[in-house]
Amino acid sequence: MTGGDATGPIVQLRRRVKATAEEIFELWTQPDLMARWMSPFPGAVDCKASCDFRPGGSYSLVMSSQESKREVTGTYVQIDRPRKLIFTWMGPLTNHVNTLVTLELNPRGDETDLVLTHERLPTPEMHVGHTKGWGHILDHLAGVVEAS
Repeated sequence: MTGGDATGPIVQLRRRVKATAEEIFELWTQPDLMARWMSPFPGAVDCKASCDFRPGGSYSLVMSSQESKREVTGTYVQIDRPRKLIFTWMGPLTNHVNTLVTLELNPRGDETDLVLTHERLPTPEMHVGHTKGWGHILDHLAGVVEAS
């Protein structure tokens, strides 16, 4: 889905994941769990993560592939376990501008509808790359929870 307004383009991805909202939410809360799936690249996941998981706390990610590396930092804005998580997202691919990511989890029996929205991207050109990167990240997340 594509959108945009005065705050820039919006990336929004939806997935139904075969896991509970609690299981999915937990993967976003601890560096050792984040390191298992947080990668915008296809193939093997190589991520180093750290986080202070609380409103106002910060996190950092270094996600690598054989060809490239992505470094991202941010701050947790809102934590509503296990339904919603809002955090800033900043790095070279956002021109070091603080963008905003909202994760919403809606239980559907033993599955969960996941909606990820990334707002405030500074340029329209960033939309394509972030859509692709978040797609890979959500593929990795689904693979981890469905393999459990």
